[in-house]
Amino acid sequence: MDIANLKKLLDAARENVLVRRAVKLAQIGVVLAVCYYLSAKVAAIGWQDVMSALPTTPWFYVFVICMYAAYPLGEWMVYKSLWGQPAARRFDVFLRMRIYNAAVMSYSGEAYLGLWAHKRVGGRKRHILSKIKDSQILSALSSNSLTILLLALLFASGRLGIFTGADPSYPMYVAIALGLSLFLIPLVIWFRKQILSLEPAMARKVFLIHFARLFAVVTFQVGSWAVVLPDVPWDIWLVFLAGQYVLTRIPFLPNADLMIAGLGLTLLTFVDAPEAALAGIFVASGALTQVLHLTVFAGLTLRDLAPRQRVKIEAEETTAVSRP
Repeated sequence: MDIANLKKLLDAARENVLVRRAVKLAQIGVVLAVCYYLSAKVAAIGWQDVMSALPTTPWFYVFVICMYAAYPLGEWMVYKSLWGQPAARRFDVFLRMRIYNAAVMSYSGEAYLGLWAHKRVGGRKRHILSKIKDSQILSALSSNSLTILLLALLFASGRLGIFTGADPSYPMYVAIALGLSLFLIPLVIWFRKQILSLEPAMARKVFLIHFARLFAVVTFQVGSWAVVLPDVPWDIWLVFLAGQYVLTRIPFLPNADLMIAGLGLTLLTFVDAPEAALAGIFVASGALTQVLHLTVFAGLTLRDLAPRQRVKIEAEETTAVSRP
């Protein structure tokens, strides 16, 4: 079967009433599943335990919300540069992208973005997926660059031994993360013409947006800790930040979240503050993130169900499909 006949079959399937209803039911099922998952995550944390350990300063919540918003804002800026007005008008798409990546599985947000762009951006699907791929490569490149920067700062502060001494395997993880980063960054730069489809100027812009987003997240994260425990030296927070990024750079590492939590417990011995206060920071930050996921996702879903919004979305799809 050639591509033309396959396209005719797909177009006929889209027009079939049963197929359209099945797709709608599947979409509703995904929405309900995500809502259930997020609700369960919030309940698992335990509202009573969280409420008793919540930081009292409002600046903590300001920093956490800013940290939450940095990811979709950065992605919105990237794809606004790549796709123009179709992406510029739909910041909500990148909020959903963040939630799918966090609540469903890694890269499910990119899959959702690809499906959305195929309907509303126009152009060949191969070109759309190529730009998403380029953005992900440059995002990984920025993460590796930030890991090198954090390790360099940790070494300069004289605190690298705290992290490497926390577990016998951590020196090896530092070596792997640093080695991979120092290998991958020159590799992508040297073979950029074969790896990336973006023009050099656009590739640099996308990389800088991703790096600025990550730097903002790190700044907001340290800010949220510092306003609750202002007497803790900044280089102690740097230990935890660098450790987080090192562990997330290790491919196929089992139980990375548990290892990060273990690093946090080790950090307690270097922090001159009540353990409950430090635990409250991490619990409150995790709980608030899940609440934000649930609230944002539910709000966007209810908005899309409004008749006026549905008419607007259908008009956007019709305009995109009619483009040559």
